[in-house]
Amino acid sequence: MPKRALRTCAFYGCPELVVSGYCEKHKPVIASQADDYHPQWQHLYDSRKWKRLRRIQLTKEPWCAECLRANIFTAATDADHVDPHRGNPDLFFKGKLQSLCKPCHSRKTANEVNGRGVKSLEVRERQARG
Repeated sequence: MPKRALRTCAFYGCPELVVSGYCEKHKPVIASQADDYHPQWQHLYDSRKWKRLRRIQLTKEPWCAECLRANIFTAATDADHVDPHRGNPDLFFKGKLQSLCKPCHSRKTANEVNGRGVKSLEVRERQARG
């Protein structure tokens, strides 16, 4: 039986080949992101108020803001806080939101968690091209 073809690591920009998911170098980054980022304020995301704000945001801006900067039309799936709220209810409910697709939102969140800041999609594409 033939083996599955190798793919690049799911971490943006990593050229490491893996069977699926993330390479060994990036698995801890993703695990720490899941463990450290949301648990203490998960109740905010479960609230009716947030679910309403999220629905309004995705209706108002149905395309991913990051992808649009590169003239790529991708349906947005996530309402993202432009400025990290770090559990502050005022920032959480009253802060500026943007619509993002899942890959762009995951990338932005991972960069915030790892303290690297966020590069625009255009800059990342230019770097990838060389």
